[in-house]
Amino acid sequence: MEIVEFEEVKDSDLTELCLACFDHVHSKARLKKMIRSDDRLPDWGGELYAVQGDKALGVVGLLYPEIRKEENFIKVGGIRNVCTRPSASKQGIAKKLMKRAHQNLRKKVDYSFLMTSASNVAYNLYRNLGYEDVYIPQIAYKKKETVESDVEFRKEKDPDYVRSVYMNSVRGLTGLVKRDKRFWQMAKSRGWPDNEKIKIAYKNGSRIGYAMVDQSREKLSVKEMGAEEGFLVDLMFGLENYCEKDHIVLSYVNPNYKNAVERHGYSWTDDLWYRVMVKDLREGSNSTADFTEEDNFHAGIYECY
Repeated sequence: MEIVEFEEVKDSDLTELCLACFDHVHSKARLKKMIRSDDRLPDWGGELYAVQGDKALGVVGLLYPEIRKEENFIKVGGIRNVCTRPSASKQGIAKKLMKRAHQNLRKKVDYSFLMTSASNVAYNLYRNLGYEDVYIPQIAYKKKETVESDVEFRKEKDPDYVRSVYMNSVRGLTGLVKRDKRFWQMAKSRGWPDNEKIKIAYKNGSRIGYAMVDQSREKLSVKEMGAEEGFLVDLMFGLENYCEKDHIVLSYVNPNYKNAVERHGYSWTDDLWYRVMVKDLREGSNSTADFTEEDNFHAGIYECY
């Protein structure tokens, strides 16, 4: 078995691996589009494939996001899209790919981050490789109340406005909170999150913020919201008035908003499977406490990968 880059792999293998693990299709053309729009990806694509004969058995992706640590942004490594064909499981392929990815990352950065689910088999692999939980996002929820609000939500495309409000909203937070200027194009090229779900909020004809909303069968789901200074309460009243369901659920809640969200009557849960994990890549060092002891760590929805 050898480990190669994506140009040496059949296009059909990219698709089959992603269908097996993530239920979406992938291709060399898609990856090249992602490279052009996402500066976190290296120019060779950042995808390593374990190949035996003429068949790819597994893949790991890596990239280089920036993370805020105290007052400064530092470049770190990111592990993404770890996958092994079901027919090739329990052969140590994912472990070999991860070790090769770590070798690549060590050349440029000191830390490696990844996102996963604690319900996945891979979670124990990551822990055995030295990863620690650093962030479990909280979800806020409440039963809708009847309220009056003059806030209006309009479907508008203005990435610069969304980015500006977001960056102001995460002041003082650590973590994956640096929103790239091309975040809109990055999301479009990778197919997530859905830019079309964002609506701009207006009050008395002026913008007061935005929200990424989705009315599902049983709830109004708010994946991200950002408010102009002094208008967070107005925005939350507007969402409650906008809601056509019985419940409202806020995900990826900004820690700077937590007190206001609680005062608005929301309850919380962090009993979730989702995890952000971190590993110190330096030999003989283990300073992940620099991140794991933070109580204001955050990962924006566009910054997850």
